[in-house]
Amino acid sequence: MYSKFIMLVLALCLAIVPITAQEVTPEPEVTPEPLPVMAEVITIDAEDGLDLVADFYLIDPERPTVILLHQIYEDRSSWDELLLPLLANGYNVLTTDIRGGWGETRGSIHWFKAVDDVASWMTWLRDEAGVNPEAIHTLGSSMGSSLAVVACANDDLCRSTIAISPGWNYYRISLEDSIASHPVLGIYAQNDRWPSLGVPQMQEAAPDTFSVIMYEGNAHGMDLLEAQQETLVVEIINWLNSH
Repeated sequence: MYSKFIMLVLALCLAIVPITAQEVTPEPEVTPEPLPVMAEVITIDAEDGLDLVADFYLIDPERPTVILLHQIYEDRSSWDELLLPLLANGYNVLTTDIRGGWGETRGSIHWFKAVDDVASWMTWLRDEAGVNPEAIHTLGSSMGSSLAVVACANDDLCRSTIAISPGWNYYRISLEDSIASHPVLGIYAQNDRWPSLGVPQMQEAAPDTFSVIMYEGNAHGMDLLEAQQETLVVEIINWLNSH
């Protein structure tokens, strides 16, 4: 009897089809589209002798140039997602590391000197890179937006500024004397505290030259650019094309 039982168990075991884990097809890796030009790493001297470092992407010296100024705790690599759209639309790009210890530009934080650093980059672009001297734009995020607005205002030939999450007075860099001097596009989220407080002041101070794009939420700076990338990149390109 036991032998019959054992034979029955063996037969059942042989009849069972083993259950294997379902094979998962791996997601194909997305290869980033190559940039149309390679970066040239540029180092220049600031007015106080500090080495300023940036990446320069040259499409055509006759085409407009955009200077990108990152926010606090970031570096020039934070603009990587914006590089291809700018270059593909024919813009030369200079991505800078702001003084203060981020990226390859070292030194200590000094925002007024950081404004002068942007002027040094503009001089280099015109005198050394040979770009169109009257077609330079500045684009900054958060604290970088303050540097972008003020530096462009200080330069008679600077064409326009795009300010992502701008503040009326970040770290004593006030926009009061700069915001009305040239076309500025302010981009911010409705519930982002400091831009929501500062933008109305900018609108009042520069009703003819200050334009605004407002998004819902509270994303700030590069988080806003990432969250609204599809529409925001288009708005940035449209603004540059129209100025």
